[in-house]
Amino acid sequence: MLRNNILISGVIKCIGLLTSLLIVPTTLNYLDNEQYGIWMTISSILMWFSYFDVGLGNGMRNYLAQSFSKGDYEQGRVYLTTTLAMLTAIAVLLILISTVCILALDLNRLFNTTAVDSSMLTISLLYATLLTLVLFVVKNIGLVYVAMQKYAVNDLLIVSSNVIALLIVYIITKTTSTNLFYIVLTFTTTPVVVFFLSTIPLFKKHPELRPTRDSIDIAFGKQILSKGVGFFFIQITSCLVIFGSANIFIAQAAGQEAVTTYNIAYKFFNLIVIAYTIVIAPMWNAYTDAYVKKEFDWIRLSLRRTLTIWILTLVAGLMMLCVSPYFYRLWVGETVNVPMRVSCCVFLYVSFFNFNNCVTALINGVNKIYVQIITSILFTLLYILSAYCWGIRHGIEGIVICMVTSYAVMGAIHFYQCQLIVRQKATGIWNK
Repeated sequence: MLRNNILISGVIKCIGLLTSLLIVPTTLNYLDNEQYGIWMTISSILMWFSYFDVGLGNGMRNYLAQSFSKGDYEQGRVYLTTTLAMLTAIAVLLILISTVCILALDLNRLFNTTAVDSSMLTISLLYATLLTLVLFVVKNIGLVYVAMQKYAVNDLLIVSSNVIALLIVYIITKTTSTNLFYIVLTFTTTPVVVFFLSTIPLFKKHPELRPTRDSIDIAFGKQILSKGVGFFFIQITSCLVIFGSANIFIAQAAGQEAVTTYNIAYKFFNLIVIAYTIVIAPMWNAYTDAYVKKEFDWIRLSLRRTLTIWILTLVAGLMMLCVSPYFYRLWVGETVNVPMRVSCCVFLYVSFFNFNNCVTALINGVNKIYVQIITSILFTLLYILSAYCWGIRHGIEGIVICMVTSYAVMGAIHFYQCQLIVRQKATGIWNK
């Protein structure tokens, strides 16, 4: 099953790779450099909301995987229903808070731009926030498939959203003049519709999972939350702050055009992340299943294989680095100039990001995340301090180097914990 998921996911991700490449020049040709930078900054802000689930999604995912391994779908329904109910309550609260904040903020100052008037920024951000928080709830349907070790289905939902969005943006470019709101409308509405539709086949095939009011169980909610809070701290720090704040730091340091430059390089080298995710993503719940069954030999072998593949991604990344100037010119033309030093920094960032994901897939799968919580909080604080005091003075490269350092050191610590786990020698905080 795992091999089939990886193969099918690989095919889907290849379509996703092509789509992500086509989306950039299509959107960039519709918006100018500065407006595209604004859209990238909005996107990074929207990403923040996905981490405010207090880790409930990942907590549910782990408990669902355990329930499915035991064939207990009734318990799975309780986990799913309770999680969706709690997420809905959080989403409503976030909508109210974010609406007040957006209306109160000077968005032109926040985005460091005059290319788009204040009313357009306000409307775009309000609508984007609302739809993103609806997705905040419904995207967890994809995690149900992941818990069933059908990761390719979740990939299909995500890639389908991107393909449809690309087609709509292409139509927009041919029928309308430049309008930031149309871009926001397209990219935030499409995934919501796709994930809503995905509930139909899921609950038709597994009616025993269909949420009901009677299935909400506060005791199970506390159980999910107790584990989810750990994932929340990991997400809100190492994922949200370190990655999500990069665009804002860069905008403040060098303006929105620098944000565009960074994102062109990031989207190119992020292909390595997307490709590696094909291998890593299914491993989380595979590790959970193997750990429940005490199959430590399989865990050890799988970790070694994923690390070997990571080394291969480094080789691929170096090749991409060599051809990057030619690729940028072919991809986006002369619209954006990406210096080689920026490409080098971004390559290092995605490489250590992949390494950390490789080892934390095992740690997350076996629910030993205490060390991760500590490292995430500690290195996020160090990142903010170094980015503000040093990185922001060195533009894009300075900010990215701070990100590289954080992920490199965290990855080394998490790798050490993995070695203890696979050798069954983890004790103390390493086994929590």
